[in-house]
Amino acid sequence: GKIHETQARRLIMKHIRYLAAIVVTAIFCSSTANHGRFLVSGFRPSSTTVAGSPTRRMNGDAEWMRGTTLLRTTFNDNNNDGDGGNFGVNEQQPIFTLKQRNPYDVHVYYDGEDERQEAMDLQRKMQEKFDWMRFYNPKDRPIGPHPVPMWEADFGSYDNRHMWIDVRDFIEKEHGTLSVLIHPHSLDGDYADHTKNAFWAGEILDLRIQGWRK
Repeated sequence: GKIHETQARRLIMKHIRYLAAIVVTAIFCSSTANHGRFLVSGFRPSSTTVAGSPTRRMNGDAEWMRGTTLLRTTFNDNNNDGDGGNFGVNEQQPIFTLKQRNPYDVHVYYDGEDERQEAMDLQRKMQEKFDWMRFYNPKDRPIGPHPVPMWEADFGSYDNRHMWIDVRDFIEKEHGTLSVLIHPHSLDGDYADHTKNAFWAGEILDLRIQGWRK
């Protein structure tokens, strides 16, 4: 009886060790697969990513998802918490770091007298809402990379970089039939800032940037 009992115990322990090995292997494979997905996507969870900057693009070499406005930002060098970045909820956009200067430009486009009036009405609303911004006279002809007339504003100071969300939300609500571009001044360069780092409200226009360095 004791011999059979001992053999039974040994058999039970053998099965327990076998099942434990299977469980450990499964956990390891799952962990490795998740890590592999992070490597493929380029995404790294980080304590330095917080909510806040631009998305959307459709220019030249790429078309980005419209309607995504939840982003992550990254901190720049020297421990300055500069908003940068552009991680949409689909986590496809890259992170960027702002230059320590005026962080964002706003371009409001119009074509024809009716749209010009609408654009100037929007400028007046923004001047009342964001009196810290700098506003410039309208350009009633295409100029530089801009294919149609527009007026421009900017954030003025690097200290105003955190106001990005307020400006974006206001423009999303008030742009009407107008196309509005908000682009950063980042270390990625002008081409990236007017394409993959850019945010559009309204119809996305084809900017004249084909000759810019990518």
